[in-house]
Amino acid sequence: MEIDSVKDYIVYGENLHKSFHAKQAVKDVSIAVKKGEIFGLIGADGAGKTTLIQMICGLYKPSSGLLFVDGHNVVREPDIIKSKIGYMSQDFTLYLDMTVEENIDFIATLKGMKGEGLSKRKERLLRFSRMDRFRNRRAGDLSGGMKKKLGLSCALAHKPEVLVLDEPTTAVDPISRGDLWRIIYEFIVQGITVIISTPYMDEAERCNKIALMQEGEVMACDTPANLKKIVNHNIFTCKSSNINEAARLINKEPDFKAMIYGDTVRIFMPSGASDFKPVNTLFENNGGGISVYDESKVNANMDDVYMELLGRDEKNGPKEIKWVPFNLPPAGEKAILLSNVTKMFEDFKAVDNVSFEVDTGSIFGMLGPNGAGKTTLIKIMCGLLAPTKGDANVAGHDVKTESRLVKNRIGYMSQLFSLYPDLTVGQNLDLYASIYELSKKEKKIRKEWAIELAGLKGMEKYLTQDLVGGWKQKLALGCSVMHQPLVLFLDEPTSGVDPVARQDFWDVIYRFSEEGITVLVTTHFMDEADRCNRLSLMNAGKLIALGTPESLKKSIPIEFYELSSSSTLESFDKLLSTDKLGQVSLFGEKIHISSKMEKEDLENHILYNNNFLIESITRIEPILEDVFIYNVIKSESEQEL
Repeated sequence: MEIDSVKDYIVYGENLHKSFHAKQAVKDVSIAVKKGEIFGLIGADGAGKTTLIQMICGLYKPSSGLLFVDGHNVVREPDIIKSKIGYMSQDFTLYLDMTVEENIDFIATLKGMKGEGLSKRKERLLRFSRMDRFRNRRAGDLSGGMKKKLGLSCALAHKPEVLVLDEPTTAVDPISRGDLWRIIYEFIVQGITVIISTPYMDEAERCNKIALMQEGEVMACDTPANLKKIVNHNIFTCKSSNINEAARLINKEPDFKAMIYGDTVRIFMPSGASDFKPVNTLFENNGGGISVYDESKVNANMDDVYMELLGRDEKNGPKEIKWVPFNLPPAGEKAILLSNVTKMFEDFKAVDNVSFEVDTGSIFGMLGPNGAGKTTLIKIMCGLLAPTKGDANVAGHDVKTESRLVKNRIGYMSQLFSLYPDLTVGQNLDLYASIYELSKKEKKIRKEWAIELAGLKGMEKYLTQDLVGGWKQKLALGCSVMHQPLVLFLDEPTSGVDPVARQDFWDVIYRFSEEGITVLVTTHFMDEADRCNRLSLMNAGKLIALGTPESLKKSIPIEFYELSSSSTLESFDKLLSTDKLGQVSLFGEKIHISSKMEKEDLENHILYNNNFLIESITRIEPILEDVFIYNVIKSESEQEL
């Protein structure tokens, strides 16, 4: 190793290995991060990202290899390393009984900050995180998104040179995600280097360089633009009135691969396929029952790179699951009926006069910012909380007077992982089978099915705590439907799960719907929301929008535009403070804005202004993320009047 190589990079690792007993978590990894870069880490659960991050932060010593931060050896100079790094873990630690301000003060003091320097730094962090008006609120009373922003502020409190973030935007709504990236950018322009792991491929697009990891190894490391050149397929997209059946049929062909993103099928075709004819021929040969439209050839994105390099392998389980017969009891036309439901916690109104209905066998999505009241409403529908006012009927029973009958006819997979970590896979399934009072024959059949569903055949004796996230989630899903419920509640089931596991999970959700199970799901992934039959959007306990994904997109009475920029984050930051614009939000390496201005006036205002570094402006139909942000901002403006 050349000493000059270390000096050229603020983080430099060479031939890094890390083993825990017989398991190799990191294998022969070399990385080089330049000062001021955003360096991304992408990979499935268990790929080694967190272990690598914790070695960089000095929390783990490498089993072998060399690792330097700003020229200092991580193993030999741990105290210097800790002063140079700000670290926000997945399970970031806040002191829940302390206020927002007290948390920042305490962490900064531990890092040696004090006096006027600490005071100025704290005020700046509170201002940029938009947390200044919550400075006296207990951390335990904050929503999930606000806790993340406070955790990020604490990591930045001592002016680190390297900011290390382990999935900081997981389980965070689109508005809070935008806020977090705005904070990150503010400190990037000051020269801070950012190392970030993320399950969001649109966030990966914003990184200067990305390392894709699998089973402890770096499979590729380059800029997003260069990584996209690795994709050795022609990629086409289309829409269909039966999108799930279309994707299933395409995936039966060995040379094709279809993935569903929102309302669109994305198809990997052999590099020699120059048009859509092979897919049309496939549908025609299948009887012509599936029609597609809006076919187009598209460029590769980071989702495609992920699928190309880290896509499905044998460990993700078989494609075709032997489905057990579902013998659901008769159900009415409506699986859920809510009328003016309100829930008070002392003086706090968590759910405010919410009414909607859900058709039997449909997939109903609940969207909203962190703290909007979604989880509280789910607990009411599950009979776990009684509404203060209003009526709720689920699976044909009143949740207030017949809560026991409701619980027998529903399945619930909570936001917090609901399995027993110190029990094996098989023991967890046995426990749920006994809770649901399944017969010996039913237990055997459904246990085998749940194991196959999760791709865990041969792993029945593994402790659940040793499973990676995607497997855990599918096992929890299998446990929640062993008794074949009429209604299934899923509270952010794919939070933090990699793109392949998310696709598998939603394939299963659709199979449940086709079997007649009604699925109510909350999610912060807008492409998942696009796959629901109907959606509700909540904010501050109120229902602020309701309809199909398509009707919600058409309901926005303002024009939306997509901007390309040579410096996305810098342009985003400048546009946020520009007048005559509505909302400004990040979408991958693009920026979405809304405006009442005519396109020509908008171009004169932005495109021909050198301050913004904008290369093109294109009018677009709003996507669900635009719908989400528009409605939430609108509702908050109305509340302030």
